[in-house]
Amino acid sequence: KVDDGALTAVVLAEAGLDRLGLSHRISAVLGHEQMLPAPGQGALGIEWAEDQIGPDLAAAVSALDHRDSRAAVAAERATLSRLEVGCTAPMGAWATLESGTGALTLEAAVFGPGGSKVLRVTGTGSVGNPTALGVEVAEELLSQGAAQLVGEKYQWV
Repeated sequence: KVDDGALTAVVLAEAGLDRLGLSHRISAVLGHEQMLPAPGQGALGIEWAEDQIGPDLAAAVSALDHRDSRAAVAAERATLSRLEVGCTAPMGAWATLESGTGALTLEAAVFGPGGSKVLRVTGTGSVGNPTALGVEVAEELLSQGAAQLVGEKYQWV
């Protein structure tokens, strides 16, 4: 559509363009400073009923569990949960683990209509307790007025 003139620009996932062999078409990469992803963006969840899976398959699937990714997603989702908003709310969260230290850093932001206002908070906690970090960051956002900024439209029902 960009080539045909139907669109001036488009924002796509870099990983998808890489997989399609279209990396050369990327004109800019947006970093987390410019655009935070939705909480849990890109994470893969696997769930099964223990009474319906054998030990060999359970071991194989368990090998896919990545502790650091699980902790990052838990922190991001805890922020979403404490803000009491759904996944369509105008907010982003991105957690990263600092190599070798066990410190988890979480950056989260809540946006007003049309980007009219941005509340952004960064916190650091333990990979061993990612939920506490997510709640702490959300509490700081709430103290800055996040609930009023997001409004009732995105509140859980």
